[in-house]
Order: sequence, then structure tokens, then C-alpha cells
Amino acid sequence: MPLDRTPHALATAVFLASAALVAPAQGQGHDLAIELVEVTARAEPAGGNTLLSETPITRPTHDAGELLRSVTGMTALRRGGRGFDPIIRGQSQSNLNVIANGAYSYGACPGRMDPPSTYVGVDSFDSVSVIKGHRSVIYGAGGSGGTLIFEHLRPELGANGMTGSFTTGYTGNSDLSSVGGDFAVGNEKGYVRVFGAIRESDNYEDGNGDRVASAFESTSAGLVAGIDLQPNTYLEISHEQASEDDVWYAGNGMDAVFADSASTSAKWVQRSVGAIDTLELTAYLSDVDHLMDNYSVRNRSMMPNGAAAPSTSTTWGGRLLATITTEQAELRSGIDYRANDRSADLYMDMGKDGSYDMLVARMWPAAEQRQAGLFAEMDYRSSPDDTLRVGLRLDQFDSQVREATLSAGMMGSATPIRLYEQFYNTTETRSDDYGLSAVLGWDRRLDPAHSVSVNLSRSVRTPDSSEQWIARSANGAFWVGNPTLNAEIHQQLDLTLMHESGRLSWNASVFVDEVNDYIERYAEGSADLYRNIDATLFGSELDAALQISERWRARVGIAYTRGHGDNGDLAQIAPLETRLNLDYQHADWALGLEWVTAQRQNHFDPAVDVDAATPGFGVLHLYGHWNLTGQLLLEAGVENLFDKAYAYHVNAGNLDPFNPEAVRVNEPGRQGWVKLRYAF
Repeated sequence: MPLDRTPHALATAVFLASAALVAPAQGQGHDLAIELVEVTARAEPAGGNTLLSETPITRPTHDAGELLRSVTGMTALRRGGRGFDPIIRGQSQSNLNVIANGAYSYGACPGRMDPPSTYVGVDSFDSVSVIKGHRSVIYGAGGSGGTLIFEHLRPELGANGMTGSFTTGYTGNSDLSSVGGDFAVGNEKGYVRVFGAIRESDNYEDGNGDRVASAFESTSAGLVAGIDLQPNTYLEISHEQASEDDVWYAGNGMDAVFADSASTSAKWVQRSVGAIDTLELTAYLSDVDHLMDNYSVRNRSMMPNGAAAPSTSTTWGGRLLATITTEQAELRSGIDYRANDRSADLYMDMGKDGSYDMLVARMWPAAEQRQAGLFAEMDYRSSPDDTLRVGLRLDQFDSQVREATLSAGMMGSATPIRLYEQFYNTTETRSDDYGLSAVLGWDRRLDPAHSVSVNLSRSVRTPDSSEQWIARSANGAFWVGNPTLNAEIHQQLDLTLMHESGRLSWNASVFVDEVNDYIERYAEGSADLYRNIDATLFGSELDAALQISERWRARVGIAYTRGHGDNGDLAQIAPLETRLNLDYQHADWALGLEWVTAQRQNHFDPAVDVDAATPGFGVLHLYGHWNLTGQLLLEAGVENLFDKAYAYHVNAGNLDPFNPEAVRVNEPGRQGWVKLRYAF
């Protein structure tokens, strides 16, 4: 998170709980990117009131997916204490593009214990922003639900050529302790930055006093180095590693023994190349190794035989982006490439000793996905009050599995190609496709206080490795991907009206997404399968902030999404949710309260969601800070003050054999927290 290191820095707790944007005419741009930044100073922004371009983090978060729950219109699926799966406007998984320092990464667990956001060290990134919906073509193919961008920025070094911070924290209930550091040194020509964090957590108790399997051990570290090779040439290289060990999951049938990630990226920027103002080349490589089983972390089964599933995911690619700027327009064009290889096997371990006695299934039978794209996008200011955006991209997609014909299971019964033929009457092991995506946007300032943004888009999302190639047969149950799936075609319309004057700012949005060939997971007997249907998602959002007085501020965020397809309600759709905040600020200390509510959700898909309506809830959080000195900041708070038992509708169904009464993975009960940060 960005840290204001000025002597008058205040606190993380002074946040605006909104996810709206300032008017595009003030320079925010058609992306309407929501930035999750620490507002650590009370200084008024030079460009006007930017309160509604920032989303608050009013309590410690240790997972990027959990962090993003603070954004109106976003939520995240909880399976335990790690691996929160982000959801934007009812879309998740492969419908979101997650980019960390220019690199894409894909998790290695077929059961999504480790979505890409798991390996993002939230404390080390200086800029975290969210683009809801498909508003730009430069961030890669897909992204119909939105794009999450995590960036390291060039550090602002002090007079002595150094800057840094140390942080430690503790959260009760889960007995979660954390310590981290971030240090940079350099001069005007270059810098080197190192950072790292260690977190360890026990299981927490929910509001009923029941233990929820959520313990984990997590370490992360990284290095970023940048140098100005010439006045117009900049080179940056980064490397990050993350390790998750002994991770307990209440929402999965296994626990994670380990999940290790390593990501390396390089960025080269050249300014003033003929008619091109900026030429940027980015390349990256990400590797993930994952092992889950049902006996190493804890013995989840009394049977003598255990199950284990080692898996890997490797992602690499790059982008070449050219930017040309004139007085009235900015043109961005380029090419990009993305490749991902995934493998996952399921073994029977007869002695629960790591011997892996029999190969039960080739869940990802060496699945390979390739995407190459060509894109161009222009923002044109047609008048002082109007800006138009036009963007086009063309993508080529290739996908195949290399081990589909290799035997698996008893007498080859789980050989992937046999499962594809059994359930879909096909022996295809390769597919290729082309996709055309487009964006057409218009931003207009109606008057000094009001602006409007209209966005019309078309985007293409191809099936992921599980939807197309998963091949699992075990204990009479099947989970089989569909090699003949078509790509999803999303056609979206998004209308946003913004108000900004004096002490009041608000933002209201309505959106609709007509989806051809929506990929639906469904149940047929004892099998989980996939098919294409037509579907519609729609909803509305409201964010508002009121500066009641110099010391008091109120804010509200409201989001509603509905999804319906050929066969009924879509899965993973949050109900009406509201977030209300009231903050009081005085000199170097502040106090605040946050009330989060969710309506009962009666719309669900029993093939994916828990087969029952989700009760509504309302919980109250308290938070505050005290700036002890210009460099030392103390923060503290209490979550779920009244110790309510509740779960978000999108949370995973409970699969913990030691707590069978729970329907979903419940959120933590009452827990206090404290955080101390020293910055220099």
C-alpha cells in the first residue's frame, strides 16, 4: 500500500469507504480505476476532491482477495484463512484479469485453494487498483468482470537516499501474528528495494464459538531494482517469492501441505522514439508448485488410505505497448502474449506416508493454453467537456492437453480421453479460436458538479483449464471438463453518473452484461460437467461521501447484482450489500465505525453454491489510530463487535469433517486487532 512518509502522515483508518471515481474530466480517465490506497494525510488533492476515487481498508488484511472486499460491487469467496477468490459484479475466476507488476499468474490448485491473488504480497505493492467491467483493451484478452492491477512504483527516497518501513501486528481470536519490512536505497539514477513479510495464524472461532479450519503459515519476499540507463531509457527488474505452508481449509476436501510461488518480471521503457512518446516492453515468468492431501496437515479421514494431489502451474508472456500523445488524443497500441501450462494428478496413498501408490486421475493432463493479441485504443478529447474512447483487439487462442491418452485409474477407467468421450461424445484434445473485443466509451462533464461516463464493450473469454480439460474420476464421482466448449462473448453496457460539489460526492452506476455461450457448471447424476448457455447479469451501485464537518465524515456503499441464465439463477451472485462508515478525525488520532449488511439471498445455483438460501446479516466493526510521532503509527480495532455468526453468500460450503454443523464457511466472530508501523 502507498505510504505517505511526510511528517504530517496520519493513518490508514482515515479512509473513504467508497469505490467510486472522480469525474473523468479531472484526469481520472475512462478506466474509472478504483485505487485502494492508504490515505495517510489530510492534505487536499491538487486536482479537486478525489475522495470517491479511493476505497478504504479499515482493518488489517492478509490476503489480496480479502482486501478487495472493501470495494463496492466486489466480494470474495472464503474457503479458510487464505485463498480468498475475488468476485466483481458476479464474475470471478477466469473472468478477471489479475496483473501483478505486469505479470499474469494462475494458481496450481484445481480446487482453487490458491487463486492468483493469493500470491500477491499486499503489503509490498504501492498501487492497487480495480477496473470494474471491460473498459480497456490494453490489459489482455478476457477481463469481462474486471481487471485487478498491483504495481510497484519507483520509491521516493529521502535526503539520505533511503526510505523504508517496519510493521508488526496481532489479531486475536485467530492468534494471527505478522511482521514485515520494506527498505529502499538509491539515488536519482537508480534504486534497489527489498521487502518481506511473515504471517502465522491459528484457526479462528465463528460467532457460534465453533472452530473454523483456517490456520496457515505464510512467508513472502521480493526485490525490485530500477535504473535510468540513459535520460530517456529506464529498466526495472523484479523478483518475488511466496510460500504457504500447512494451510487448513474448511471449504475444501483437502488441506494444502504447501503452495510455493516465484514470479520474475522485467520492464524496459524508452521515451521519445521517433513519433512514439513512450515505448514499453514487459516480460514475465511465474511458477507455482502446490500439494494438497487429506492427511499431512491433519488426518481428515479415518480410512487407512489417503489422497494426495500434487500440481504445478507455469505462466509466461509479455507485452509491447506504444503510446503516442497529441494535444487532443492519446493512442495506445501494441501486442501481447500469454502462455500457461498446468498439470495436476490425484494419487491414492495407501499408508498415508507419501508413497503415492496408485495414480487415480490425471486431473489436468498437461493442459496448455496460449493467447496472442494485437490491440489499439485511443482517447480523443472532442471538446473541453467530452472525451471519447475507441478500442479494438484481436486475439488468437490455442488450447490442448498432451497427456489425455495416458492411462489413469483402475484399468485405465479414468484416462482423460475416455472421460471426455463418456460424457461429451468427443475425443478432441485440442481447440483453437479467434476473438474480437471492442470498447466504445464517452465521458462528458454536464456541469461543474456532474459528469457522466458511458461504456459499451464486447469481450471474449475462453474456457480455462478446468472448464475444458479437467478429468477427475474417484470414488464413483466425476468432474470432467468439456473439450467442445465455445468461448464466452460478453456484451456490456455501463452507465455512471457522478456528482462532486462542496462537501458531498456521490457516484451511481447501472450495468448490464448479455453473455452468449456463458460457461455453466452443472450436475448430472454423480458428475460435475460444463456446458454453454445464454445468460444475463445486471445490477447497480451507489457510493457517496459527506464531509459533515471538519472532523466528521460519513460514507455509504451499496451494491446489487443479479444473474440469470437459460437454466435459472447463476452461481456466486452476492445479494444486496451495504457498507456504512462514520469517521471522526482530530489532530493525530481518529476513530471510526463500519456497519456491513447483506440481504438474505434466495437466488442461487445448487450445482455450485450451497443448496440453501443464505440468511442476511449485519455486523459492526470499530477501528482507530494514533499517530504517536511523525514516524510511528499505532492502529487498533474490533471486528464483529457483537460476535455475530454469519457467512457471505459466496463463501464455500463447509466440508470440514470436524465441524459438520456449519453450512458455509463462517466469518470470524469477535476479534480485536492491533498494528504498529514505523516509517523512515
